[in-house]
Amino acid sequence: PPTLLSAEPANGSVRFAADRIVLHFNECVKLDHLRERLLISPPLDKQPEVQVVGGTDVVLQLKAPLLPNTTYTFNIGETVVDLTEGNAAAGLSYVVSTGDVLDSLLISGVVVDAFNTKPEDGVLVVLHSDTDSTGFTTGRPGYFTRTDKDGGFNLRNLRSGSYQLHALKDQNANFRYDLP
Repeated sequence: PPTLLSAEPANGSVRFAADRIVLHFNECVKLDHLRERLLISPPLDKQPEVQVVGGTDVVLQLKAPLLPNTTYTFNIGETVVDLTEGNAAAGLSYVVSTGDVLDSLLISGVVVDAFNTKPEDGVLVVLHSDTDSTGFTTGRPGYFTRTDKDGGFNLRNLRSGSYQLHALKDQNANFRYDLP
């Protein structure tokens, strides 16, 4: 799979104020299922424009301002694949903070089907502020990720606080429980 050599601004940067991120890989890459696989947490008001430039660089052009004093995680590993074999840069994420520190709390777990106890792959795991009583059905999550093939998930770079945790098969990709 492709290996991230460097990034501009550097991965783990604080006081992030750029409107563009450039990721430099060790080989030619392409983007695969960008809309479904690129997860940015907390979610942005507008998705960035993402393209491959020069074969080995992935450029994310941000289209909306970022919130102050917030740590953003760009989960990009499943989206970036090598050009020849299609191997994904699995597990790759890029993290920056618009504040002075990177938030560092973590929640991890496994999502299983309550009826058959089998792991659930590709389920959206969302965190809402514990003061947001309607967030699961009407709002946007503060943080989110997807489960892997074993049902496992990791929500990293969380701000200190209390949250409601939900798992959801989000069939219309709007990050909320609203289908029958």
